[in-house]
Amino acid sequence: MHPSFYRVPDALITENPHRMIHRIDSSRFNQYGTLLPDLKVTDLIETAQKLTAIPQEGNVYVASLPELEALAETASLQSYFNGQSIQVGYCNGRNISINGAEYHKSPELFIAVTDCLQFLTPFNQLKDFRAVHTNAAELFYFPKGSVALIKEKVLHLAPLCVHQEGFKSIIVLPKGTNEPLDTGIVHNPENDEDKLLFKQNKWMLAHPDRIQLTSQGVTVGLEGENLSIRPLN
Repeated sequence: MHPSFYRVPDALITENPHRMIHRIDSSRFNQYGTLLPDLKVTDLIETAQKLTAIPQEGNVYVASLPELEALAETASLQSYFNGQSIQVGYCNGRNISINGAEYHKSPELFIAVTDCLQFLTPFNQLKDFRAVHTNAAELFYFPKGSVALIKEKVLHLAPLCVHQEGFKSIIVLPKGTNEPLDTGIVHNPENDEDKLLFKQNKWMLAHPDRIQLTSQGVTVGLEGENLSIRPLN
């Protein structure tokens, strides 16, 4: 990709003077993930664009979409997960806030079907598995068509809109990630990290303002302002 492909739109910077928005081809991104500019995902993006919709409000996450998983391009993605079986799904929505932080003990392959933003935070900012402050998060711009392998344990959540009509993205993870926990699972009361285990391969903290998460039993632990952005008209 030409460097200009990753350039943050001037209009987005102007609309959000209160936020530093980083490029994903900058050195700032290296601690969070790796760009995969040569990975062929054209059919994946076209299929997701055609078959998935942006909800009228909020976000929608589907862990596995058979039409995406059946594509020939999907066969090359498993190599990024040490041979584990994978699931190819999507996250679409109208999100404009950080809202919480989750991490997986595996990489996550992220494909921007539309322009997207993401807040990313280093794992070492999570203090004693109890709290992380939003001032440790960095905001990155993912242009439409960009592909990145986000490292394991990087704190993140749903993407954010660049444009008011919403965002679309493809999410690739080990099979079973984000599925409900087994009913018989027993948490170790001496293990603080266990308290954050919300779903399979998903450890999570919520901002206290995000009732959609706290009402589901997600541990409150994202401190500070619930950072938000202003999407473009």
